Amino acid sequence: MTIKKDKILFWLENHAVHFGIAKAIADKYDCESYALIACSPIQRKFFNEQKLIDFKKKWFVRDNIDLKKDEPDFEKLKYLEKKFSIQLQKIVYADRSFYKYNNYHKFSDEEIFSIIEQELILYDKILDEIKPDFIIMRTPEFQDIDLFCEVCKAKKISLLLLTSARIGNRYTITSDPNSPILFDKSNNKIENKSFSDLKKYVEEFSQEHKKFLKEAQVKKSNKINILKTVFSTYNSSNINSYRDVGKTSWTTLINGLTRFLKSKYRKSFLDKNAKMFFVTKRPYAYFPLHMEPERSLLKKAQFYSDQLSVIKNVIQSLPVEMDLIVKEHPSMQLIGWRKVEFYKELMSLPKVRLIHPFVQNQDIIERSSLVVAIAGTAALEAAFFEKPSIVFSDVDCSSLSSVFKIDNVEELPEIIKKSLDTKVNLVELNQFVHEVIKSSFSSDVSKLQNKMIQIFGIGGYFIGNEISEVQMNTFIEKYKNSFEILAEEHIKQIKLIKNNDLSSN
Repeated sequence: MTIKKDKILFWLENHAVHFGIAKAIADKYDCESYALIACSPIQRKFFNEQKLIDFKKKWFVRDNIDLKKDEPDFEKLKYLEKKFSIQLQKIVYADRSFYKYNNYHKFSDEEIFSIIEQELILYDKILDEIKPDFIIMRTPEFQDIDLFCEVCKAKKISLLLLTSARIGNRYTITSDPNSPILFDKSNNKIENKSFSDLKKYVEEFSQEHKKFLKEAQVKKSNKINILKTVFSTYNSSNINSYRDVGKTSWTTLINGLTRFLKSKYRKSFLDKNAKMFFVTKRPYAYFPLHMEPERSLLKKAQFYSDQLSVIKNVIQSLPVEMDLIVKEHPSMQLIGWRKVEFYKELMSLPKVRLIHPFVQNQDIIERSSLVVAIAGTAALEAAFFEKPSIVFSDVDCSSLSSVFKIDNVEELPEIIKKSLDTKVNLVELNQFVHEVIKSSFSSDVSKLQNKMIQIFGIGGYFIGNEISEVQMNTFIEKYKNSFEILAEEHIKQIKLIKNNDLSSN
């Protein structure tokens, strides 16, 4: 009797992490491996010729999308939207290249929906052809991978998404990184750690994140190499992604220089006007600005993505004795900060104080009465510092009784009053942490990503760099233990899902 092998489809990009995971799984688990690859023409050669993984079949996403086609069939789109139960306009508005953040090309409606239509048809065809049992991929960020994820959900194909657990250096493999973590509130058998001991988890995660951002920044010694990469990359023969439409060597160079000059001016404004130290006798709520563009804002909470509008609603809803402290996100330095007009309008609002991005989050949270965040990790940090919080979308810690989700902005004044009277339950927080640790694993994914940037990219730039099989194999062998751990965790999830399916049948 022939035993049917599991069919696993991997979504691969220029990034080495999931290629390394795919190889480790193929080495450890008897399965059929398939690949859906989103890469530039320069990296296509590596994926075509590599012998490290024996893919039964592979597809190159961008080879199947004609960027010059601008005649979508809206009747077909209407049918596909209904078939997969996807809100296509929501996907479009959540993408950073289609809307608002693109400095190179203004897409027409026809261009956008032609791309969407072609992607949907391609994904439907591939999934129907191989009927994979599992999809292994990173957490969706751009519309192409997000759309693929939604089609997989509609077809009830098991998704395995590698996601940070935001506690220490722990990661989880989940089908839905947006869902709140549910935990057993009746479990009294776990060890109850103090708030002081529990803080170490968020401090460790914060340090890891800062280290990642620092190492991911462009080094001065790389700037000449980056210029060479730009001039060798952005030509018509190497543009096959909607994210690169409108880019040429010169427009990329000019855009980079413009961003550099604007960044210097904006940073100077922040240094002069945002408070590095603040003294207030009044109680305050804390609102940390999100980095823009960012998945947690555009995807998870896109109906509240206008942060200035949200801040105005919050300050109007606070009790009269309270101020609102707003801090810029330090990662905004990577994209040149926000327009000065944004900061000026923010500072003009009564009882709003703008804090410098390099002031530590934890120092502000510790002295606050309440943390208000659209999404992100601020609500989780707040709980560890014994502060209630309000969020505008589902977050992993939404299941805590000290975290209040806003479903209707008109409820904000009442929910603020209620939250200010709420104390963080230490037993509950311990139960939450216990559940996170139980359902996650320790991994050096951020270290792997940083090393990937250093080896395969120039200061974080991947598109113009060739990948050699020798280089890739050396990288995977050097970090073999790390990839084996990641493979084992994915295989563990595969077996768990299969066992659950068997028991339910």
